[in-house]
Formats: sequence, structure tokens, C-alpha cells
Amino acid sequence: MNTNLLHNIINILLILIPALEVFDWTPFFSQQIALQIVGGLGLAKILINLIRDGVTGLAKQQPPVQ
Repeated sequence: MNTNLLHNIINILLILIPALEVFDWTPFFSQQIALQIVGGLGLAKILINLIRDGVTGLAKQQPPVQ
């Protein structure tokens, strides 16, 4: 699995989990657990970027997606 695929999966989860909370689907998880999951996924994306591109890669102009 490459990092772009992992980023896309995380992006989908970052949209899906808060959407579940908006519709009050609490049988899946509580609001606090959802917040922790979304925070962890966001942190995972940042760490992946740091490992893949380095610190300067986070601030430089990104090339267009091909």
C-alpha cells in the first residue's frame, strides 16, 4: 500500500466519522471516541507527510496531481 492510498483512506474516514456523529449514530461510538479517532487520523496524516517529505515538504509548493 502506498502512502497516497493510505491518505485517501484516511480522508474518507475523516469525512465519514464526523458525518456519523451529525446523524447521531451513537451505537457505533460515542462523540468522545469519534473525536479521538478523527484526531488520531489527522495526526497519522501529518506523521506520514513528515516521514515521506520531511519538515520542509510540509510548507513547500506541492506539484499538481497526475
